[in-house]
Amino acid sequence: MANFDQFFTCIMETFARHPAIIYGERVITYGELHERVNKLARAMLEMGVKKNDNVGLCEHNTPEFLEVTAAAWKIAARAVSINYRFKEWELKYVIDDAEMSVLFFAEDVAERFKNIRPDLETVKNYVVMGARGEHREPDMLYYEDLFKGKPATAPELPWSHFVGDDIVVIMYTGGTTGYPKGVVYRHDQVLSAPLEAMITSLAGGLSELSKAPDVIWQRAQKNLHIPGTARLLPKMLASPISRKILVGVGKGAGPFVLKSPQPVLKANFKLLSKLLGGRVRMLLASPMMHAWAYNHAIIGMIGGFTSVFLTGRGFDPVEALETIERRKINVMIAIGDGQCRPLVEELDKAAAEGRKYDLSSLMVLLSSGMALSVDVKKKLLEHMPHLIIFDTLASSEGHYMTIIPYTSSATDIQKTVFKVTETTKVINEKGEEVAVGDLGEIAILRTHQGSSEYFKDPKKSAKTYRVINGRPMIFTGDMATIDDEGRIHLIGRGSGCINTGGEKVFPEEVEDVLNKHPKVEISGITSVPHERWGSAVAAVVEMTPGESMEEAEVVSWCKEYLADYKAPKYVVFVDELPRLITGKVHYREIQKLVEEKLGIQS
Repeated sequence: MANFDQFFTCIMETFARHPAIIYGERVITYGELHERVNKLARAMLEMGVKKNDNVGLCEHNTPEFLEVTAAAWKIAARAVSINYRFKEWELKYVIDDAEMSVLFFAEDVAERFKNIRPDLETVKNYVVMGARGEHREPDMLYYEDLFKGKPATAPELPWSHFVGDDIVVIMYTGGTTGYPKGVVYRHDQVLSAPLEAMITSLAGGLSELSKAPDVIWQRAQKNLHIPGTARLLPKMLASPISRKILVGVGKGAGPFVLKSPQPVLKANFKLLSKLLGGRVRMLLASPMMHAWAYNHAIIGMIGGFTSVFLTGRGFDPVEALETIERRKINVMIAIGDGQCRPLVEELDKAAAEGRKYDLSSLMVLLSSGMALSVDVKKKLLEHMPHLIIFDTLASSEGHYMTIIPYTSSATDIQKTVFKVTETTKVINEKGEEVAVGDLGEIAILRTHQGSSEYFKDPKKSAKTYRVINGRPMIFTGDMATIDDEGRIHLIGRGSGCINTGGEKVFPEEVEDVLNKHPKVEISGITSVPHERWGSAVAAVVEMTPGESMEEAEVVSWCKEYLADYKAPKYVVFVDELPRLITGKVHYREIQKLVEEKLGIQS
């Protein structure tokens, strides 16, 4: 049986000559990545990093993100990603909660780390990442200096590598309870969960995919250079037997990886290298600090894919389209309307101006994190009739949950409608699957597919990770109903958590900050529909008697203390905030009030 280090070392060695990462003009092969990972692992040991230490990583989508992640694994430590949008108190909360021993962070967030440094008790070393290593204090380390004089071979460790039940990944996620929670994946789950979740979830939509137009399969054959693809794939997908086999492969993928000795793994990776090595290029457009892009980077490494990153700090649709065209991207990982709507707008603009992007290489767009609207799906398929859109319901806790594919032959394109599957259910308060039309919470069956618990938080873990009628399940917090065709209709978050552009905002957190403003008597936070972000944060403010405020003052106050995405995009001032008899904010009433004032309908 291969352990985690043996598994990833096998990948790096097998795909050594193939490109692992493309970032702007930089092309890094798996062999080059492996050497840098080994050097960085040695540097981490010199900094005193030990087995099971948590190494903080606050970085954008860069090669360095994957280098730090893999180097920590190389010495049986963990790189824990930190949201680079967080303000100082939010950064401190995550760093303290994970008891991080070393921090790697981008230059553009260095000032925030300088300011909280005196209050961080567990951090021993600070490493500034970037082209120049500026914005650092004299005793802070510069990332590129860590590689100087280091051998490119793997270091010898005085402890064992990750095995069995060891925690390999902790991923902090925003959610329905305010403070971020560390989602834990243990050794066996990390090696099996991504593949199993993806294959099992995908299998449910393959019958629809078999009806896709011929241009899709012809393009797949051309891009992958595998003879017979155009003829065989649609036949296989249309066959119930083939789909059943695929589900079996999904369930067996994890155990196979876990039980296979190294020679068997090497033989399989060698075959995979011949078939796909260097042929699949994946654009990770969404932030790697979140599970959606992070998990696909890991899946991509398992398959020997090339991960391509955008160089801009924010999502630029022009850069994305030019990168797809130039680097011949096959798969794009994106966040719903937040990224796909500006993509469509740029495509429309280019078409109107007589310009045309060559997007013939792009075969698959995987979207999750927020809704992908009907008009956006239709426009994408209009511009790229050869494209397959996978609209995906996923979570940090459970990976893929259910997937619906759309192609240009689709006759029924819907928004945020998924299907009950073998592993994804809607469960009521009694622990039963809901009847048609009844409200329940989306939950997934947990075998190897999901995470195991929240880091150091048994109370929150007990609410999310439950056993229902003898079946271990993960409850997502997403409320939904089902219709008579088994389709899941999302209603919202049970706790009022707001999903804006794939980021989670807890209303009480924003209210707590806003209520500290000397001119604010009390505030209430809700959300309104937003064309690009899905939902936008809206504030209803009752001012202290005799005071006056402008909307900009409310927004800037929130941005001073919270990550920018948590600040309200709309502000409504009222003489008296609607409250319940208990004195608490009446959220249903403030929702109506905001929609009425802004002329918005849910």
